[in-house]
Amino acid sequence: MAHNPEVQTEVLNRLRNIKGHIAGIERMVEEQQSCSSILVQLSAIRASIEKVGIYLLENNAVECLLGEFDQKPQDKKKVEEVVKQMITFLK
Repeated sequence: MAHNPEVQTEVLNRLRNIKGHIAGIERMVEEQQSCSSILVQLSAIRASIEKVGIYLLENNAVECLLGEFDQKPQDKKKVEEVVKQMITFLK
């Protein structure tokens, strides 16, 4: 991730969004909203965190598999396709 500022920016944006969502849940607890509503929001946060993890895994796998080799554009496309297939299987 350190080598790709776009990935870093995307991860930070997603984490900040999650942080804001958590602040909203804190307010819900303070306002004594229903447990079912809070659980729904917690589930949404858990899904968001998993998506950040998958995004990182996907980008890291592509970078690691390609390494610092001189690759052709079609090689990168093949690696990205295989990684996407693996991520889809893991979901």
